[in-house]
Amino acid sequence: MKILITGVAGMIGSHLLDELISCRSFSKIYGIDNLSIGKTENIAAHVEDERFTFFNGDILDVTFLNEIPKCDVIIHLAASKKIGEGNPGIENLRTNGIGSENMLKLARKFNAKIIIGSTSDCYGMSPDLPLKEDGDLLLGPSMIKRWSYAVGKLFAEQLAFAYMKDLNVPIIVIRYFGGFSERASFTWSSGHIPLFIDCVLKDQECIIHGDGLQTRSMTYVSNLVIPTVNAIFSEKAVGEIINVGDDREMSVIDSARIIHKLAGTNKELKLKFIEISEIFGSYKDIRRRCPDLAKARKLLDYKTSIPFEEGILKVIAERRKILS
Repeated sequence: MKILITGVAGMIGSHLLDELISCRSFSKIYGIDNLSIGKTENIAAHVEDERFTFFNGDILDVTFLNEIPKCDVIIHLAASKKIGEGNPGIENLRTNGIGSENMLKLARKFNAKIIIGSTSDCYGMSPDLPLKEDGDLLLGPSMIKRWSYAVGKLFAEQLAFAYMKDLNVPIIVIRYFGGFSERASFTWSSGHIPLFIDCVLKDQECIIHGDGLQTRSMTYVSNLVIPTVNAIFSEKAVGEIINVGDDREMSVIDSARIIHKLAGTNKELKLKFIEISEIFGSYKDIRRRCPDLAKARKLLDYKTSIPFEEGILKVIAERRKILS
């Protein structure tokens, strides 16, 4: 079996590569990344492996994609992340929309299964918790840039189902909830957990948007990767949207306190609160986010392999090495 991973040098993509390389079920693994967010050091351990070939290119470049060798399964993780009012928006929508369609076209060309990496942002402000895959979605006004990430990913989801129903392309959509690892970009686009770890270790202020009481579902990357691998082999999952993440709901401020405690710096936890409007304009923050994982457990044999606190300790240990 030959596998293609887009966004291979990113956090999820590089850990997924680790897992696939360790599994002898795959004869060849191709990886694509334009390195705008991903880093070559994330995949450095495998560049000499004859089963892995890396392509430095962009999923918006059709000429480049035409040079990619045939494969049996595409795992599409390449994406442009959520943005604030001060960030450019066009590339975000093009990458998540047009880029995803380019990969669906490639899947049709190869007669391959494609696993589309989507996001919990698609649920928007839905009050129906825990969030279920067949539940209604509630997004905010179109003029607010913060929603462009969710809109682009929802467009990719709709495209995926159109390619399946109209063109018989086998698809699986995985809605990832928050993840973290030692390979996160440690910028705002990777979420609050990596940023808090860095700030605590550097004895800097943890920046909290709003009051910090908003809840999120965060998990170590292994808990996202393993069900993704299982999706490769699952025929029951074809044609489904599946939540993947952790159903432990935790407030942003509590996550900062847990990180501070686990880091054991013997220094005071420093918090700085910033109004949501300063970053996202009139965007209304999502107050709670927690997935229903029943479908993942049924179709992808999902279970938590590394608990939240254990994952935090792994990242703290690695960041200490880097920062020292």
